Amino acid sequence: MTVSSLPSPPAHYSWETRWLHWLTAVLVLEQFVVGQVGWHLMARTAAWRPFLVATHTSLGVVLAAVFIIRVAWGLTGGRAIRFPVVTMQDRVARSVHRLLYMLLGGEIVFGYMARWSTGRPVMAFGVPINSPLPMLMHGTHSFFSGLHHWNAWLLFCVALFHGFAGFYHLFIYRDRIFQRMLP
Repeated sequence: MTVSSLPSPPAHYSWETRWLHWLTAVLVLEQFVVGQVGWHLMARTAAWRPFLVATHTSLGVVLAAVFIIRVAWGLTGGRAIRFPVVTMQDRVARSVHRLLYMLLGGEIVFGYMARWSTGRPVMAFGVPINSPLPMLMHGTHSFFSGLHHWNAWLLFCVALFHGFAGFYHLFIYRDRIFQRMLP
């Protein structure tokens, strides 16, 4: 089979893949903003703080579930568009996607560990998710909180780069890569 006789890739990723992508993007942005406002910009005594903390932990559990579904979807083949890795740009794109998955997975683990290291459950819509681990050593909270905070910034920056790369493809390169992820 010659290259010209290969079937062209579909115009869009599957609806499931696009849905999971955009849901992840919205949740990551929401989690970053609510986390920064609720923990770092708002006073501990502010009236809205408990609501923001509850929102952050509840939607963090939703994000964890979406992440697990997304990883399972990808590992089972999903219905994604498969591209050969040929150019340096292909390698960078694949590396950025893998980095985003690693950072997001780490962020979820660090968030759970930061909460559980205080001896408190992760609360999801009022339902407690207790730690499956024995009591953690004293001082682990600041360690996991620090990892959660700085990993969030790194994830946000890499996701921003990913978004700008999409707009680069849309407006400068004009190769229809961005449109494949649109509804």
